[in-house]
Amino acid sequence: MNASRIVPATGETAAAREHGPYLARVNFRFSGRARYAACLTHGGGVHGMIPELWDLTGPRPRSRMSRSRTPERLWTLPTPTHDGRLLLARRDRADAVRLVLLDPPTGEEHELAVFGPHVVALTPSPAPGTAAWAFTGDAAGRGTVWRLSGQAEPPELTATLPHPVVGGLWLDATGRRLTLRPKQPQVAPQVLDLTDGTLMPLAGPADDEYLLWAAPAGTLLTAAHRDGAYRLGLRHRDDAQAATVFPDRLNLIEGQVRPLALDPAGRRLALAVTRGARSHLLLHDLIEDTSREVGLPPGTLHALARWTEAGLHLLHNAPDRPPSVLTVPEPIAEVVPGDRQGVPASVRACAGPAGTIEAIVYGDPATARRVVIALHGGPEAAWHLAYDPLFQRLAGAGVAVVAPNQRGSTGYGTAHRDAIRGAWGGPDLADVLHLGHALAGARGPAGSRPMVYGASYGAYLALLASAARPELWERAAVVAPFLSGPALYADGPPTVRTMIDRLGGREVIYDALGPRDLLRLGDRIRLPLLIVHGEQDPIIPVTHSRRLRDRLLRAGRREGADFVYREVAGAGHDPVTDDVDGGVLDQLAAFLTSGP
Repeated sequence: MNASRIVPATGETAAAREHGPYLARVNFRFSGRARYAACLTHGGGVHGMIPELWDLTGPRPRSRMSRSRTPERLWTLPTPTHDGRLLLARRDRADAVRLVLLDPPTGEEHELAVFGPHVVALTPSPAPGTAAWAFTGDAAGRGTVWRLSGQAEPPELTATLPHPVVGGLWLDATGRRLTLRPKQPQVAPQVLDLTDGTLMPLAGPADDEYLLWAAPAGTLLTAAHRDGAYRLGLRHRDDAQAATVFPDRLNLIEGQVRPLALDPAGRRLALAVTRGARSHLLLHDLIEDTSREVGLPPGTLHALARWTEAGLHLLHNAPDRPPSVLTVPEPIAEVVPGDRQGVPASVRACAGPAGTIEAIVYGDPATARRVVIALHGGPEAAWHLAYDPLFQRLAGAGVAVVAPNQRGSTGYGTAHRDAIRGAWGGPDLADVLHLGHALAGARGPAGSRPMVYGASYGAYLALLASAARPELWERAAVVAPFLSGPALYADGPPTVRTMIDRLGGREVIYDALGPRDLLRLGDRIRLPLLIVHGEQDPIIPVTHSRRLRDRLLRAGRREGADFVYREVAGAGHDPVTDDVDGGVLDQLAAFLTSGP
């Protein structure tokens, strides 16, 4: 078999050696013609985040770190230009966006514009001479569109729109027609002609969402709500009268299906299919309506991908390999992973109180000198076989990690996912306590007790477990916890309140433990505790951790001795990645590897 291989970027191993093995990569973007990709990289021993540029013009991706004058923050969005420079949209503490052109080899910067504290989004352009389009909003509720040449020159105002929008899908290869996604739900999707700034209605059914396109074939992949479910459909870009076709077999694929890319001819569709904790790569023939699976090592595929004449460009990562841009040349047959850069992990089935619980496991939980149960956020989320810098730090120090997908997690059917609807801290808490008891039993009386760690909803669940069975745990570390569903509903943004309503997060549980309110349960949290929260968290207000800290003090806990509280200045909902100095990851790892 003539198997095409995915190969890692040639600079990746060198980058790992230079910046340490714990690389976190976020905010990936492709250039308009997918000649380059870019991301932000946070490496061990390096302060802040660094732009990383991926050159996709050769037989294999080549990556290099980009010099910049100041460390980047998590909310910096890098967009590569056609010639390998970077447009950086930097949001400052006043919420203004500074648009900068960076030359990666030299670190030379040119500030192009400063936009006010409103909507700012960049859409890469496939047109020669135009690197991207910037979409902004103003206080009057209008939208503006700016052309960015990719040169050291100010943006060119192209259009003023009656409402704010962001760019969607290109409808041609020339970079002329672009679908728009209005920020106001009552505004219908439209198409913007960038040659003259005119708007026109989007062709096809009003409820179709355009996902992918293939030029010059003109094939469009859409999604629409049909027969009680979202279905993938096909239509031609220029045929507004033809009905959307919904291929039967395409819509019967088992698992969580995410379209990645259409091939240039518009016949083959690459799909990432998540089943349990890992991703699978499928190629679907849209004419025959048949799929075949491409060999893919255990890991996770990101939703961002591009398919060009050079091959299929993917973002893949695994527990022992940081996220990387990988290229599969034609014929696409098999994916071969790059070099291992960390401690591997496996998927294991654990016995739970109501059935099997799948978990990502590093090391041997029964014999390792220490073990931590790690709880994911969400709650509608799950752990996947993906790279996690904290887990790598812990596993490298001899700490076993068990990351379960307890009830409430996605990817295991509706019954498993919906088990906690109207019962936050009910079935999922029972699963966590069951796993804690099982680990303690497997380790025996001579072994250290398990620890518990969680972020966001996982932090809330970890604190509930600490209050429910304080004698079970050795210590707990939490990042961005909230106090209760009702308290978060009162303080959180509209998107969070909508999620709480949908999942029944304000319902009260009446049992031996009582209502799941951490202020009420504060007296029961008696184990050593580390609390970390971003000062500017837009999802869970930092006031929740401040109130928890005050409650622990009133209960007689001594800050600095019984618990540690750290508020990360300027950080958002993910202070581990968003910490310029890199100290949060160090502190979490030190707390969970130190002795009793």
